[in-house]
Amino acid sequence: MEWNMMASVWPQDFEPVPAKEWTTQDPGDLARKYDTVESHGWYSNLEPTVEELAGALGPGDVLLDYSGGTGIFADRLLRRMGDRSCGVLVVDSSPKFLRLALAKLHTDPRVAYRLIRYVKAERRLERLDEVLSAGLLERGVDAITSTNAIHLYYGLDETLTSWFQLLRPGGACFVQSGNIANPENRREEWIIDETVHAIHAAAIAITRRDDRYAAYRDVLDDAERMAAHDRLRNKYFLPVRPLSFYLDALGAAGFDEVSARSQRIDARVVDWYAFISAYHEGVLGWVGGSRRIEGREPSEEAVHDRLALIREAMSEIFPGQAAFPCRWTYITAKRS
Repeated sequence: MEWNMMASVWPQDFEPVPAKEWTTQDPGDLARKYDTVESHGWYSNLEPTVEELAGALGPGDVLLDYSGGTGIFADRLLRRMGDRSCGVLVVDSSPKFLRLALAKLHTDPRVAYRLIRYVKAERRLERLDEVLSAGLLERGVDAITSTNAIHLYYGLDETLTSWFQLLRPGGACFVQSGNIANPENRREEWIIDETVHAIHAAAIAITRRDDRYAAYRDVLDDAERMAAHDRLRNKYFLPVRPLSFYLDALGAAGFDEVSARSQRIDARVVDWYAFISAYHEGVLGWVGGSRRIEGREPSEEAVHDRLALIREAMSEIFPGQAAFPCRWTYITAKRS
């Protein structure tokens, strides 16, 4: 193996696994449940980016995997590259997701981890220059990737600027998402998170006509509470922005040779149900209420009804379908 070269990849002042509290915490059920998407067919959306980076990274290079989550992408890429001695720095804002990534990949010395915390007083995430060592900041990284995440960034301009500053000249960013309004989208293809709004609308119709859910009808007529739940849903599943928004933002951050392409990805209905059911509060929080809005946790019965309504709504939206087509957008941005 070429891993004996790793000392030359990470600067001497950079500790791949920092001595931080999150590294010893239990990952928790949500992180474990999220990690099951690794086996979902729609996560084939990662493969084009895996192939691009496997061709772009050479021995001694370092990749920043921004919003690397539970390490799904890093694991796929490293398996694809075999014993190639590259460094992969997984950065994420969730200590539990990052802890699970560490649990999965801790035996591979090519992988490093950094948590970027939310700075509540300033309403922002920590910048990369606040969590990386001086040696790594001086060295920079050779490539950056963000998979299935850029549509979630509130401070997009600040994030892209931090990428540009860390990326070495000649390097490139590889970004992809299934939640970008792309002009190439066909009428039958879904922007994947927009299914959530369709599920919400179908669930309301089912609740109004099906007496099994009669207990939840009063809240449907409470405009103020429903508006609060709409705002909560938009925090879980942000409104979709057009491709031009991201291309312009990358250009404004200093990147050049910004290009995009797209690819159809089929998502199995059962897989997508399994994914969004983990976020049932954001999908149908009005069924039984939410601690964030009503100040109390929903009952077990209400959670059961939420999941049943999600399943029934999906059956109406995708009648008799085992899968539905989506379109993923892949963006490459280079730094001269």
